[in-house]
Amino acid sequence: MKTKPSFIANKLSLAVVTAISAASLFATLPAYSEETPAYDPGEDFPIEVIAVTGRLRSSASEAMEERREQPAVVDIMGADQISRTGDSDAAAALRRVTGLTLKDGKFIYVRGLGERYSSTSLNGAVVPSPDPTRNVVPLDMFPASIIESLSVQKSSSASTPAAFGGGHVDIRTKSIPADFFFKASVGGRYNTNDSDDTFTYNGGGDDWTGQDDGTRAMPNSINELTNQYGGISPIDIVTGSNGSIDFASAQAINRGLASDMYRDMTVFTESTDPGLRGNIAIGDRWDLSDDIIFGVMAAGSYKQQAENYTKREVELDGDENSVQIENAKDVMGTDSIVQISGMVNLGLEIGYDHKIETFSTYLRDTSDDVSVAIEETIDTIAEPNALQVYDIAYEERNLISNQIQGEHFFEYLWDLEANWMYSNARSKRYAPSELSYTYNVILDDADSITSRNLNTQDAPKYVYSRLDDDTENYKFDLTLPFEFGANILKLSAGYEYFERTRQSYATRLGFDVGLSPTDPNGDILAGDFDAIFSDDNIANDALDLELKDASTDTEDYLAAEMIDAGFVNLDIDFDDVWRLTAGVRYEDFRRVTLPLTPEGEISDESGRYDIEDYAIAEDGWFPSLALTWKSSDESQWRFGASKTLVRPDLREVAPVRFQDPITGFDFFGNPELESSDIYNLDVRWEYYSEDGANLSVGGFYKDVAAPIEAIQRISEAGRQLKFYNAESGYIYGIETEFLHDLGFIGSDGGIWEDFFVAGNLTLSDSEIEIASNGEIDPTNNKRRMTGHSEWVANVQLSFDSANESHSATLVYNVFGERIAYGGRGGLDDVYEQPFHSLDFSYSFLPTESFGVKFKVKNILGETTEYDQQDVVVYAKEPGTEFTLQFDYEY
Repeated sequence: MKTKPSFIANKLSLAVVTAISAASLFATLPAYSEETPAYDPGEDFPIEVIAVTGRLRSSASEAMEERREQPAVVDIMGADQISRTGDSDAAAALRRVTGLTLKDGKFIYVRGLGERYSSTSLNGAVVPSPDPTRNVVPLDMFPASIIESLSVQKSSSASTPAAFGGGHVDIRTKSIPADFFFKASVGGRYNTNDSDDTFTYNGGGDDWTGQDDGTRAMPNSINELTNQYGGISPIDIVTGSNGSIDFASAQAINRGLASDMYRDMTVFTESTDPGLRGNIAIGDRWDLSDDIIFGVMAAGSYKQQAENYTKREVELDGDENSVQIENAKDVMGTDSIVQISGMVNLGLEIGYDHKIETFSTYLRDTSDDVSVAIEETIDTIAEPNALQVYDIAYEERNLISNQIQGEHFFEYLWDLEANWMYSNARSKRYAPSELSYTYNVILDDADSITSRNLNTQDAPKYVYSRLDDDTENYKFDLTLPFEFGANILKLSAGYEYFERTRQSYATRLGFDVGLSPTDPNGDILAGDFDAIFSDDNIANDALDLELKDASTDTEDYLAAEMIDAGFVNLDIDFDDVWRLTAGVRYEDFRRVTLPLTPEGEISDESGRYDIEDYAIAEDGWFPSLALTWKSSDESQWRFGASKTLVRPDLREVAPVRFQDPITGFDFFGNPELESSDIYNLDVRWEYYSEDGANLSVGGFYKDVAAPIEAIQRISEAGRQLKFYNAESGYIYGIETEFLHDLGFIGSDGGIWEDFFVAGNLTLSDSEIEIASNGEIDPTNNKRRMTGHSEWVANVQLSFDSANESHSATLVYNVFGERIAYGGRGGLDDVYEQPFHSLDFSYSFLPTESFGVKFKVKNILGETTEYDQQDVVVYAKEPGTEFTLQFDYEY
């Protein structure tokens, strides 16, 4: 029996495969499906007539079949399923997968474990994250238009990285087509929050491209003066600290630096423009000879929209018996988003035995978040009785990935299979100017502002930051099959190398403002931001102004890590009834993370002084075992056991400060963090019927040693958190998933056969133990893991018309409350409340080439809400979104 793979999909083979897969479908469809024209061997096979692209048995059949054949516990979501739900990116689509929940619209929690316990790859290659505050790539950066399928592996195997917690997500981009195609779409968006005006300011001229034109960048004069004065910060020369200039000259230089700062950043409102989005894709393949086929696939997408929102943020003090509000902030804002993606994939097939592909992917995600808040604190009881806080946070996130991979079959070498891959990727986060400034305001009884003056105690602050993260990843493996009667044994072994280098820099500058003798009443400070800091006011000394370094903690660091890994694996198929897969992986891991002072020296704030003090080296063996029993042609049982680990991320071990852009909390890294060993157990029963329906029920258990948690610090005011190892933790649960048509409702099926329902439910529990120490005093020493929901549910009701012109889907998703962060000092933990997401999508295909898609998102108008001791401490209203898209395909 040969195990030879086949790569070429010519018209005849496609015809045979399509006819066989469609046979069971046609056997159960109403009479209209039997009118399909018969195949004439003398003509080209009419694939487009037989394929039923939107129906239950075809939209999920490929994904289900791949899942069924995997040795590990895996969930697969194909492009057709993503299109059906109308999800626009990978993050939104993945929340439909069993046991997965979405955090902040960007990050996936697998089986109730936070994003640190999940990993992401692109076409099998590890890629860096452009977000310095997260361990994984923000999945909203991947538009649905470039995705072929999404694979979520929930049980580990020897061929996958040992850093495996809740699961591993592999994003597979579209590959070489079977024939020429051209697709284009354009659409728009409306949100119920668009009735409010958009907050904006005078930005750069190229903002529509998602790229700053230099308007916001830190002035070159600052870097030039740093070099001129021997590395001394130009912000400090006002003190004459280098001894080479007098005080008056230093002040003049300082004012010159202040005038170079971009100051035309007064926030104002304008009418909200409708969003714009578009996609285009083209591909073809050519027969260069009888045995050589070359193919090309290219795609691009563009999205621009302004998302208005309202938020409320509250900080409590006290304990479980007495709670008081330290401060409360009501925020109105707009997040202006530009997302651009491009992809070019090439493929070369040489006979049936060799295939080489390249994948080039470019992603840009730009956010320009502008907000205005009214903040009331215990210090603003008297006049001024509130603060008006303006925040502008502009950031560009980019990811460039280039990959090449090959699959080879050598029949003359005992049917040896060889696979290899090389990937080089770079991510960048560039925030050229994040600005915040505050006014003291007086409110009347109707909460209207009657007067305001710039708050000189909380001076305007600029933050310039950049992160560059480069990765190199290559691997190869060999598989040799052996046959023993009806049994097949496959021995495989491989090697993988991964390398990452990261540079992260941040500079904080502030305007130190005092009353000038020429403005004793502070009239100037009552104006708008650009009027207060106008060229005339700076040049004429109308302000008592100094530009100063506003940094309070080390924020810069350099880091690098390397992993050498090898594995061996044994895969035995006993007469297509039992399948045993067992293997072991060895990894040698090295890392160094160096906090830096503004002068570029190694910081000693953490009590460490040499590079050796920041270096980590660890290695280990990671076994895995998977057993599959095919109890019948339609059902099978799976069992899996493995040892894995989760290593702290670079930003978690760097003893520097960074701010979470979602919550605004300050986080501090901890170089004392240890890796968390995890012991995993999985069992699942799967049923696949001939008509395309399926059902699965599974259970899982994970024992986590020294899990990593973000915990509030005793010594710091406000919500400032640091990473610590808890003592122990575990999580266990059950998962179930189903898919079936509704033809059983009617006596003869009728129209009910055009409906199907799908869904999944996860029930689980977890616990960690956290001991108090000199820095932390958690209220609950035993509690659930951060981010864990005790239940997650998805339900999908879909309809496909008999003539394939209409398709509609109603999707409901909800998760149980989960801990956002642990409480301290007697205050209870903060819980994110369930979000009941109800979405509807409808597609109309009047012709084979033209289509219309309509979607409503968050029909129920739900609000993201965090509660602490029955007080809402965080709430954000995303509104209800309507999108309309027109598609053309040739």
